[in-house]
Amino acid sequence: MKITIDREDLLPILANMANIADRRPVQPILAHVLIEAAGQHCRFVATDLEVQLSADLDHPVNAPGSCAVPARKLYDICRALPEHTPIEFHKDGEKLLLKAAKSRFTLHVLPADQFPYLSTHSSRCQGNCNAKAFREALAVTANTMAQNDARLFLNGVLIEVEGQELRLVATDGHRLAMMTLPFANNLESGSYQAILPRKAVLELLRILDDGDIALEMSDTGFLLNDGMQQFACKLIDAKYPDYRRVIPQGHPRFAILNRQTFKSALQQSDVLVSDRNPTTHLHLSNSQMTLRSCNEEQEEGEIQIPVEYQNDTLNIAFNSRYLTDTTQIFAQENLRMRVKDSDSSAVFTPVDGDNPLYIIMPVRL
Repeated sequence: MKITIDREDLLPILANMANIADRRPVQPILAHVLIEAAGQHCRFVATDLEVQLSADLDHPVNAPGSCAVPARKLYDICRALPEHTPIEFHKDGEKLLLKAAKSRFTLHVLPADQFPYLSTHSSRCQGNCNAKAFREALAVTANTMAQNDARLFLNGVLIEVEGQELRLVATDGHRLAMMTLPFANNLESGSYQAILPRKAVLELLRILDDGDIALEMSDTGFLLNDGMQQFACKLIDAKYPDYRRVIPQGHPRFAILNRQTFKSALQQSDVLVSDRNPTTHLHLSNSQMTLRSCNEEQEEGEIQIPVEYQNDTLNIAFNSRYLTDTTQIFAQENLRMRVKDSDSSAVFTPVDGDNPLYIIMPVRL
């Protein structure tokens, strides 16, 4: 194998590959990136047997061949080189020789035929959507995924396809986030559900860019193709609970608040919030919201902000971090907060609709 590639063409690919490759692998080859070169085409693949990323690069090949190269070392070498440096790859037996300007490196490689591709299955549902919209929906729901929960289905994001819509939902049992986007799919009838694991969600947030993407989903696997990169992962083998049961209906009270004003008030309130019990108390009265916090040293904070609220006085408390997430989940200038009473959950949405939607359970005092 012999190829020469400009550093700027290679670095973004290797950055993504290094994130996928396992740093403490069960099998040594899982810490490697597979390089295949033939004709006018180079292909790079990394996997940890749970997720897999492959990238294609149209580039002349001087001599065809393939090998598995240590992913992190190759990335670190390329990153350390000056910009726009041509890098020559030359495989010689079990070694890969790298030449870049006046620099020389020799890396030990493994045979390409030992590389373990993630198995794929025939798809049940496939279609196209906008990459930016899909990434935004992932970012919204990623906030509310559980981490290392014994209930496996909570450690990921639900993908639901109904008609020409794709819906992403995540909950950790204390809050729930949901966002819907258009999806041109081939599902003739019924609906499709799958659960993306946490690691897959975080990796997709790193690699997704603009343009259109194609999704293929089966009972056990997920595949995303953006034309240059292909991301595959195993799905969580579990049934997601009926999330619709926890979406409140008929909350009579609502307040409209400015997101930036609310964010600033939360930042002030969090200064004196308890470390062991991070709770923010909200007091809603006529055209005003008061945020109160306190801690074990009996220190207290109180911040008042204007809101649109015309109803009975209400006191309700929430986990401070969950409230702060509302200012990250939504991009809109103003938010609608719907509430029923001090013991019921609060629903946050944009003023002009219910997409995205964020629900927080109150803290029982």
